[in-house]
Amino acid sequence: MKKTFVAAPKRFFTAVLLVIGISIQTFAQDRAFAYATEPGNRETRTEKAPEEASYMAKRGCKIDIQQEGARGLRFLVQIDNPLQDKLTLYIKDGNNNTLHKEPLDLTSPRFVGRYNLEKLEDGDYTFEIRNGKNKLEKSVVIKTQYMVNRAVSVE
Repeated sequence: MKKTFVAAPKRFFTAVLLVIGISIQTFAQDRAFAYATEPGNRETRTEKAPEEASYMAKRGCKIDIQQEGARGLRFLVQIDNPLQDKLTLYIKDGNNNTLHKEPLDLTSPRFVGRYNLEKLEDGDYTFEIRNGKNKLEKSVVIKTQYMVNRAVSVE
């Protein structure tokens, strides 16, 4: 009695795994917390670049982060890149894990993006731009504060 190999189940399972893989990737992209858009007129504030980032600062690179609204965790990130160097933006957690990586648009000397960090837990997060080994960083601290109101009534 000869055993025959049927390839149909193997192809079926391969197709199912392919569909599941694509679905997972699509689902992961739906929950991305970064989206780049052009801003309206907004005030900007600048801070001095850290000493370790002096190479990028000398090249005119700057990063500015502003919170949109007083209570939300949406941030407007503006990166000035006058020499239009090839830059990559990273968002990292307090353990230096990369949560988001994005190559920046090189068609203009200024990149503006909005980032929603509402789904992140309390902690320290870093927006980091890199040009090879050189980097420039800004930190964001998310901390939940609770307020206790005590009411007293005398009858």
